[in-house]
Amino acid sequence: MSDAESLPGDDEVPDEFVEEFERHRDAIFDRLYDYMEKTEINEAYVAQLLVDAMIRMRMTAYGVGVESPSVAGLKLDLDRLRNEVGEFLREAKKGAEEYIGHIKKMRAEDEKED
Repeated sequence: MSDAESLPGDDEVPDEFVEEFERHRDAIFDRLYDYMEKTEINEAYVAQLLVDAMIRMRMTAYGVGVESPSVAGLKLDLDRLRNEVGEFLREAKKGAEEYIGHIKKMRAEDEKED
């Protein structure tokens, strides 16, 4: 079973899972940021690349993770992915005010340093 399949519901997320998720997320972000600086590509472009990679990875996970992959099964799994992404977006929107406050603070600090 993959990590995505074993993801507990929102009410059941153990601290260990959250810590591991955040550790992986931060490590991947650090590598992406280094790549972005090296190749001089912007965040919006990378976001599109990541969406494409997410879909391809999910399709691959389905294709190799089920005993008898089918077109209908893949479409159902992609529908599940859409729902999962929708939930992530809803949570991001809930935290929009806090995030913008954080960004404004970081920008102000950067301006002071310049």
